[in-house]
Amino acid sequence: MDDLSNLIMILKAELHTHTNDDPKDKKWISYSAKELVEEAIKQKFDVLAITCHNFLYQNKELKEYAQRKDLILIFGIEKDIENKHVLLYNITPQETENIKTFKDLQDARQQNKNIFTIAAHPPYLGSSCLRNKIYHYPDLFDAWEHSFLHTRLYNPNKKMLEKAKELHKPVVGNSDVHLLKDLGRTYTLIDANKNKQSIFQAIKDHKVRIVTKPLPFFEFIRITLRAFWSGMRHRWKISR
Repeated sequence: MDDLSNLIMILKAELHTHTNDDPKDKKWISYSAKELVEEAIKQKFDVLAITCHNFLYQNKELKEYAQRKDLILIFGIEKDIENKHVLLYNITPQETENIKTFKDLQDARQQNKNIFTIAAHPPYLGSSCLRNKIYHYPDLFDAWEHSFLHTRLYNPNKKMLEKAKELHKPVVGNSDVHLLKDLGRTYTLIDANKNKQSIFQAIKDHKVRIVTKPLPFFEFIRITLRAFWSGMRHRWKISR
């Protein structure tokens, strides 16, 4: 395979996915990390991040396999911080264990300048969504996420995009993948060299374009109900 790491190109990227290794949502997920990688290759993605809930999935063999197939595979985590979802990358398992509050995240970013953060689906009504906290902690998030979960008549992302433009904050599109068919609903085109460092820097530099389309109404309802029951089940387990 030719070395493309120093070649500027437009990269098709999905930075928010889950697999059946996810400790929170594995009940809802039937596919493995390998199957997710295969689907990403099939759809000609250049960049894929696996971000399980509160679990930093790592697999050296799978990463090497993806690289041979010309896919940059990134291991991140969707971390609960003060009960809100934050996507973290370039971070170790030990660092993730030590982050429980936004102050902890701030301290971790000061100690490790490479940590990259995305506010997960912030404009939505769910209790795990950051909502106005993205404005209270503007420096904690390198980018905000444009969610795939919208229809022609209902799209909370629109107001967030207006605010992002006002505050000059990058926004990336993700599909928060829980079913293989969710992959590709919304994604990001990134103008970057084909390596992880360049990809994250390009996002910071706003060298991104979101590709998205509204969900059919009944798909939106199905996914919303799945997310609702998943959240209820998780809170019930915590309260036991």
